[in-house]
Amino acid sequence: MKQPASLWRIRSRALEEARRSVKRGSLEGLHDLRVALRRISVTAAALGRTRVARHAKAIARSLSRPRQLEVDRRLLDRVGRLGLLTPEAVTALAARWEKLAGRAARKLARATDGKKTQRLRRRLARLSRKGSGNGIKRLARARRESEAKLARSLEGKDDRTLHRYRLAVKTARYLADDLVTLGLPEASGAARERALQETLGRWNDLQAFRKRLEEAREEAQGRGTVVLAAELEHLLAALDPALDSVRTAAVDASRHSGRVVPIRRLARARA
Repeated sequence: MKQPASLWRIRSRALEEARRSVKRGSLEGLHDLRVALRRISVTAAALGRTRVARHAKAIARSLSRPRQLEVDRRLLDRVGRLGLLTPEAVTALAARWEKLAGRAARKLARATDGKKTQRLRRRLARLSRKGSGNGIKRLARARRESEAKLARSLEGKDDRTLHRYRLAVKTARYLADDLVTLGLPEASGAARERALQETLGRWNDLQAFRKRLEEAREEAQGRGTVVLAAELEHLLAALDPALDSVRTAAVDASRHSGRVVPIRRLARARA
């Protein structure tokens, strides 16, 4: 049975690998860095390390817009390859979004090597040596609390509720992974949560992409770029059925999320 100190070492190592990935210019570097930070935040909150949790979460949040811009640019490229926008329209949007990418790059640099990240790395190093008492019990309790939030259907709920539910699914999944890392068997609902997270992630990405396109359309209308505005209007209409389909899939999946098999006895026995 592993101890929490080993979990902190894993979290610290994942953060370092993500930082190196960003510096290498990996396409997945930004995603990996945000995941590493969010996992640190979830683990720290469960183990009572509130300052570490807040610190990691704040850095991760600073990267939300850069990450979404990265997703939007990939979706724009896909839209162009599918012929849903003319090459001229794709080029015009790409040029405008390139300006935003410069600001995103600065935020990514701060998150990779800034003072806040350096402070977080030092705290993780200390925790890797020190660990946390009653770690498995704390993680198991946090896991039970997180899974309870998933025991309701998303039927009839608004987009804001879906967004909060998506974050709750991530938390539940990360805590389940923590417990597996420490030697407990995988929770029965973990695979279902991974699938639900992917579905909700696609919905979130597509919804945010649609919002950016709406902003681009309004900007084009304001600038009097009639042809671009008209193309974007048609694209938005074409995206709506796909967005509705993904949303419906997420709502359907939430009906089956349910509660996972309790693990308190096993956690108590092995803590």
